[in-house]
Amino acid sequence: MRLSYATILLLTTAGLLVGCQAPPQPGGPTVDRAPTVTAEDRERLFEAACDTLRGSLFRLDRQDKVNGVIITFPETTSQWFEFWRPQPRTAYYWWEANRQTIQRQVTVELKPADRADETSIDVRVDRLRYRLEERQIDNAAAAMRLFSADAPVESGRLEKPSKTGQWIPLGRDGRMETSLLSAILANYQKHLGSGISNEPPAATQAADTP
Repeated sequence: MRLSYATILLLTTAGLLVGCQAPPQPGGPTVDRAPTVTAEDRERLFEAACDTLRGSLFRLDRQDKVNGVIITFPETTSQWFEFWRPQPRTAYYWWEANRQTIQRQVTVELKPADRADETSIDVRVDRLRYRLEERQIDNAAAAMRLFSADAPVESGRLEKPSKTGQWIPLGRDGRMETSLLSAILANYQKHLGSGISNEPPAATQAADTP
């Protein structure tokens, strides 16, 4: 029996959607430890974390070596056609990013551990969804002004879309947190072997195609 292209596409979509549910939120922080005997080791660990985030295509916003804090700018999550960028995991996050505008922001904290020769690495990835207040459309002419300030929002105000947009917190991405933490530890081992590198490593695939 031969199947049409539309039937194949429908079956493929249905297969992807099976079990496509939001992953549970992490039950606690995503943390591990790295051996840091000297101040130079702590410097290498900080640089390894920065390089990992850059390699995962995040732009660094705050780099506080004194307090051991690294925060990225919020980055819009890649969509299906952006094959050159890491794709979100799991399947739920992949579909979410292709249906809505989703951003992710990473925070890495390096703190002294219980042992003097170790440093604790805490990675957090926050997800944000862009929301625009709906506009009042009552005729065809008004529809032409849907994305301008000429169409009033639900409250009746005339405001630009940039003034009504909001970023809604959606929780954490535990899968990406674990992947980034593993990549930081791996890059740190490279830094221990070769010293601090002035060039970031190759792009780290913090998330794979579902």
